[in-house]
Amino acid sequence: MKKLFFLGFITLLFACNPKPYVTINGVINNSVDDVIIISNSLHETSDTLTITEKKFNGTIEVKQPGFYQLENGKYGIRIYLKPGSNINLELDINKLKNADYASVVISGKGSDESKLMNDLKSFDISKDLRQILTLPADSFETTIKNNYTDIVNKIDSFKNNDASTPYFYDRIELIHKIEMCEKYMLYTQYHKRLSNDTLPIPEPFYKIGDDIALDNESYYKELKTYKYFVLKTHDAKIQKQLKDENLKKGSVEYTNELIDLIVSLNAWQDVKDKIGNRALASYSYSDDEVKDIYKARYQEMIKDETYIKEFKALLSTLDALKPGNKAPSFSYPDTNGKEISSDNLKGKVIYIDVWATWCGPCKNEIPHLKQLEEELHDLDIAFVSISVDADKEAWLKMVDKKELKGYQLHAKNDWSSEIVKDYAIKSIPRFILIDKEGKLVDANAIRPSHKNTKAELIKLAKS
Repeated sequence: MKKLFFLGFITLLFACNPKPYVTINGVINNSVDDVIIISNSLHETSDTLTITEKKFNGTIEVKQPGFYQLENGKYGIRIYLKPGSNINLELDINKLKNADYASVVISGKGSDESKLMNDLKSFDISKDLRQILTLPADSFETTIKNNYTDIVNKIDSFKNNDASTPYFYDRIELIHKIEMCEKYMLYTQYHKRLSNDTLPIPEPFYKIGDDIALDNESYYKELKTYKYFVLKTHDAKIQKQLKDENLKKGSVEYTNELIDLIVSLNAWQDVKDKIGNRALASYSYSDDEVKDIYKARYQEMIKDETYIKEFKALLSTLDALKPGNKAPSFSYPDTNGKEISSDNLKGKVIYIDVWATWCGPCKNEIPHLKQLEEELHDLDIAFVSISVDADKEAWLKMVDKKELKGYQLHAKNDWSSEIVKDYAIKSIPRFILIDKEGKLVDANAIRPSHKNTKAELIKLAKS
């Protein structure tokens, strides 16, 4: 009798604990790639399903419930996967390009949560956010609150008619609350820039989200939305304190206080690592005194070995970029596909602009760069613009529209391209100046809009 009970218990145990796999089947129309990628960036998992005659299917390992991204090219949807599910999908990428999420059909065992998430996309007002941020405070608040109420009501309605776990609802509610809070955060940051409003922003706007705890480790490990909210909130508090102390950004005092605040932060080391690593992004553009502080103190705030290794590599790269050293070579295709390399330009002063069509400060420099090219066209100066656009077509269109001159080249691997690595580029625009002998004059040169740029180029060209 005991033996039968034991066998029954084992059977029940396995029946209640599904295997850690999810089966996904689908039909996709107008695909832009021949594969489907299913990923969870926080868990660093990624699975690939091949599309054959518009169909895809496969089984992937899912050890615990979680939020995933399903993508074809750069288009896709968010889905919720849990062990034992069998999900069917119907997608049309042309419709997703136009944000038509209602066209997505989701069915099968364990698909209810994914259906809810897709239905909630119909309440997404992100495409109109820029215009919403220009609204007067009362109109903005009414718009955001009404939108959030609609989302909450939709979740509550689904909750009352579904047997899903509190685990899912707890997290989906948190995600949308954070997304609502972030709109207030953006309003406090950008409303004045985007509108002519002279009225002060209501003080309560700055406190929206204060009730969201920043110390939930489970959320931090599982939810990208929560993780970024924690990082942004801690970073914003640090920046506010630095501003309140009236410290000049980029000064020795500012840098020491910034490091002190990161070190003393009441947060996990991973938070300190990421905020500290972000602070180090300004290293290349800092004064020598500030660089000395970072070199002496960076391991106080950063413990992550990957970040430490990256910073040491940066120091090594920058050491190789000192004036007088041989400039790293480059070779990229122009608008006609012809390969142009630094070797082709020997004997000329080379003024490089690393830029992208989506970069506002980059576009602000274009008129100044065109003026320099026009005024100095008789001198031995090669004006080389290297785009790091991921979208090559956008680059080609802007070159044509803006009638850009000089050497217009495209680095096809955008932020993974050699020019970015060789010159330790962390932000753009980035200007680089090389003399006629191929030696570095300045790996972080002054911009075309600077009053001294023209004189410096003439001096080098005539030397």
